[in-house]
Amino acid sequence: MSISEDLLLEIKNDLRENHAEEFQEAFADLETREVLKKIIANKHGSILNDDEKLESVVRELVGLGLVEELREDLRVTDVGFDGTKLIVEGNGIEKYSLETVSENEVIKLIAKFSNSTGKEISSKNPILNTSKDFMRLNAVHKQNAPSGTTMAIRISRPYMALSEENFKDFAPLEILEFLKAAVKGRSNMVIAGETGSGKTEFQKLLMSYIPFKERMAVIESTIDIYAKELWPDKDIFSWLATEGVSIEELIAYAGLRSHPVWIIVGEILGKEVYQMLQGILTGHRFMTTAHAYDARAIPKRLLGMAKSGYEVDDKMFLDDIYSYVHFGIHLKKINGRRFLSEIVEFHGDHTATTVFKQRMKKDGSLDISYGELSQDFFERIHELGSDFEGFKRDEE
Repeated sequence: MSISEDLLLEIKNDLRENHAEEFQEAFADLETREVLKKIIANKHGSILNDDEKLESVVRELVGLGLVEELREDLRVTDVGFDGTKLIVEGNGIEKYSLETVSENEVIKLIAKFSNSTGKEISSKNPILNTSKDFMRLNAVHKQNAPSGTTMAIRISRPYMALSEENFKDFAPLEILEFLKAAVKGRSNMVIAGETGSGKTEFQKLLMSYIPFKERMAVIESTIDIYAKELWPDKDIFSWLATEGVSIEELIAYAGLRSHPVWIIVGEILGKEVYQMLQGILTGHRFMTTAHAYDARAIPKRLLGMAKSGYEVDDKMFLDDIYSYVHFGIHLKKINGRRFLSEIVEFHGDHTATTVFKQRMKKDGSLDISYGELSQDFFERIHELGSDFEGFKRDEE
C-alpha cells in the first residue's frame, strides 16, 4: 500500500507536536501503538479511509514498514540487505530480492530498531545486535561496509515450525520415536548445522517432550525459543544474557543453582562451553545448538570454544565430551529444504557411531541409512521408563 511521502511527513510532524509522548512510546509498546492508530484515524480518516491504508501509515511511522509486511507471510524467516538490495528467504519459498528498497530506507529501519531497543549504531559503535517483536537484527554501519550498510533480520515466531504433523518431511517418523526416547532418557545433545538449517526449531521440538516434572533453565542471548509462550504449563526458568550478565555466568551462577534437570542454551558460541561441561559433570542435562561442519566435528568444535577462554587439557576435555555428551545431531538446508542430515552417538573411547544419516540425491530424494544404538543408551532410557526398543525398519 503506497502512501505519499508528503502525507507521511505531515502526519509525523503533527504527532511529534501534539502527541509526542504517544509517538515515542508507540515504537516499543503495542497498546500505545493502537492508541496512536486511533488518533491518526480521527484526524486523517477522510484520506486513510480503510484499515489497510491506516495500518500502512502506522507501520511506516512507528513500525518496521516493509519488514512487517514481509513477516505476515509465515514462510518468511530471514530478511537481509547487502548494501544494494533487500533479500528475502524462508521455508518453502525461493530466495528472492527486492532492488527497489534503498539504503536510506534500510538505515531508517535500523534506526527504528535502535531507538526502540535503546541500543546505538554509529561510526563509533558500528555493529548493532538487538531484538524486537520476535525479530533479531544484526546491522553493520556503512563506515565498515564499503558497499553500503548491511542488515540481517531473523524472524522467529512463538510457534513450532517443526512438529509431529510435518516431521515426515524432515526425517522418517521412526526417528521421531527415537528422539522422544532420547529426551525421556535425558540424553545430552548438541545440535549443529549452518545458519538457517532449522537448529532452533529442532531444539524446540525436543523441548516439547520434556515433562513438567523436569525443570528447564532456558538461556538465550536473544529470544528465539519463546519457551514460556509455547509451554505455559511446563516448569521453565527463562533467562536472557545481556551486556552485564553473560551466558557463561547464567550457566554457572544461576543455572546450576536453580535445581533444573535440564539447562537449555539457545546457542553455544564461545568459552561458555566450559561451564556447560561443568554442569554436565554435576549431573545436569544439556541441550544446545552450535555451528559445526558435521556431527563428528562437534567435540573438537566444543574444545576450540572452551580454549578461547580457559586453559584446558585437550585429552581430559575430550574424554568428558565423548563420555557425557551422548548425541551429536547435524541438520542441513539444501535448495530451500531442511532435513536431518545425521545423528551420531559419542563413546568414551573418542569414537562416534552413525545412528542415522540422510543424503540428498540429484533428484531431490533422500538416501537413508541407519546404524546401531549402544547398550548404554537402551539401559539409560529403560531406567527412565521408555519402551523404545530400536528401529523397526524392514530389512532390505
